[in-house]
Amino acid sequence: MRFHKEFERALNVHRQGKLREAFHRYDAIIKADPQHAEALHYSGVVLHQSGQHPAAAERIRASLDLAPDSAEAWSNLAMVLEALKRPEAAVAALREALRRAPGDADVAANLAATLLGQGHVVESEAVARRAIEADARHPGGWYNLAIALERQERIVEALDAATRASALAPQEPAFSGLKAQLESGLAAPQRALLTLESALARNPASAPLRFEYASLLESSGEPALAAAAYAQALGLDPDHGPALSQLVYLKRWLADWKDLEGLEQRFRDGVARGQPYLSPFVMTGMPSTRADQRRCADLWGAALAGPADIRRPPLGSGRVRVGYLSADFHTHATAFLAAGMFERHDRGQFEVSAYSMGPDDSSPMRERVVRAFEHFVDVRGLAPEQVASRIRADRIDLLVDLKGHTAGASPRVLALRPAALQVHYLGFPGTLGGGLVDYLIGDTEVTPAAHAADYSEALVRLPDSYQVNDRERPITAPPPRKALGLPEEAVVFCNFNATWKLRPQVMDAWAKILRRVPTSVLWLLARREHDPAIVNLRREAANRGIDASRIVFAPARPNPEYLGLYAHADLFLDTWPYGAHTTGSDALWAGCPVLTLRGDTFASRVGASLARAVGTPELVVDDVDDYVTQAVALAQDPESRRELRQRLEGPGRRSALFDTERTTRALEAAYLAMVEQFRRGTRGPIDLREAVAAGS
Repeated sequence: MRFHKEFERALNVHRQGKLREAFHRYDAIIKADPQHAEALHYSGVVLHQSGQHPAAAERIRASLDLAPDSAEAWSNLAMVLEALKRPEAAVAALREALRRAPGDADVAANLAATLLGQGHVVESEAVARRAIEADARHPGGWYNLAIALERQERIVEALDAATRASALAPQEPAFSGLKAQLESGLAAPQRALLTLESALARNPASAPLRFEYASLLESSGEPALAAAAYAQALGLDPDHGPALSQLVYLKRWLADWKDLEGLEQRFRDGVARGQPYLSPFVMTGMPSTRADQRRCADLWGAALAGPADIRRPPLGSGRVRVGYLSADFHTHATAFLAAGMFERHDRGQFEVSAYSMGPDDSSPMRERVVRAFEHFVDVRGLAPEQVASRIRADRIDLLVDLKGHTAGASPRVLALRPAALQVHYLGFPGTLGGGLVDYLIGDTEVTPAAHAADYSEALVRLPDSYQVNDRERPITAPPPRKALGLPEEAVVFCNFNATWKLRPQVMDAWAKILRRVPTSVLWLLARREHDPAIVNLRREAANRGIDASRIVFAPARPNPEYLGLYAHADLFLDTWPYGAHTTGSDALWAGCPVLTLRGDTFASRVGASLARAVGTPELVVDDVDDYVTQAVALAQDPESRRELRQRLEGPGRRSALFDTERTTRALEAAYLAMVEQFRRGTRGPIDLREAVAAGS
């Protein structure tokens, strides 16, 4: 071969990581011999390693024009096409590589992995088996086979394959991590923990393994141990965004506020400098601006971006096909809010489907929600690509995401753009960012026009509160106060929010209120009997001069019984910057007034939206001093409290907040306006305040 020695020198420099010098050497060979396929190929690899992906693809294609049988070049072209977000083209290139080298286990394993990424699970299984047939000790082949089997819910087979992969490559964290996940899925959490502990003994400096271990501890009901393990993962990798996110969340969940301020500042600093994989959901619960939250969401969305050449499907004709995407079609707050709306959709104008990513808990709520839809599609366990493919095949016109960036969400489905129009509603109080959806549904309180620049979506403002509520929610009469641990004559302040919404500044205000109303108690929610947050919150109260016995905890209970508790509560004290959302409307439906502090973000303005719609705008304040003053004044004025409760139990029950029909019609008007904008080729804000008449 001409220029053989020159090529070997260039290749040696390349192997040393001297990319600039290697490229110049390859380029010199190409200038002297434009037909030198290998120089073209490897110069393309250098360009890819340097981030110049379009030029890299051009070089490697040129090499393949000269030497089309090079499986390595086809494989490297696939790698470049992946970087260019052209996954289908990458699959085609890897198929060509495997056709040229049918016995190459590496090529088969790479193709299997790429097929998995595209949701081609059955074909991926077949190709992974080809890798194993070529080399029975190929760990990547076994690993991809395990994932393909897991996606088909063949968990026992998947565990066998993952066990083989882990045994062949014990130093590979992902293999042990998958094995542990599968063991946990088979209800063997202790076995999974042992797997991870063994893997960590071999790889003590592996942040991914430590993170997996922390996640398993968290899902096993060991939040304190999980928080310590997340902190260890963060110590191993200071830029591990998921570990920092979960550590912040768990410390708030535990009401363990030591070092919380510093961790949250570290989080905000990471967002400011563009650190990836910091949870937008976690950020909504800490002091932050709308601009901060949008940047965080955009960074999160950038990691999920779909193929560069993806095209939106067209709108269909006839009824508008609406699909709701959620993991919460069971006994969950979202279902409690929206079940009535699902049932009331106008089937003359809309064909309504559900795509359920969450569990079937066999509950009455699950049965009710399934009945509410014309089509209920269980996509639990499927890869995002498979879910998106099903939605696209069903020709959904308007996909309504109900999860956003909360637990169980699949924003990757949204990134794959399976519907002509994509909307976010109800599940996440803020922008989804990253161009994931076209519209975000709010109202003039949570998403005023002045805030539009901090949302990547066009804003839709419903005429009342954005939050739909179901009028079919029963309330069970509660046990007497004494049975609940409440003093008979005390003023009962309550907050039944999840503990991660509580913060030191909120406890400061509550302590001031309790000191000024010495006959009062504070009633909080405990998720379980031995919730670690109970001890921590009582200690925080004591540190502020409040007798710990004045902090009373109510254990979790079925929804009708939980709603009944509000009969014994005199005033709900809202949290900030993430306030009561479903919990706020729970209290109002049960007749308990809610005092809320309005902030600057969606999450901090929901209470104000609810109060306005239910008819108690006087319970919205704009600073902490007013919050404390008004709480104390109401505690000392039983007549005002009685009047508020009567108002909520009478006109409040009939108010716009609980008018399911009205909110459903408003949503439908919004959907039709979105469709009309799409047909005109536009996208802009939609304001329905004057468009929907009550009860129409």
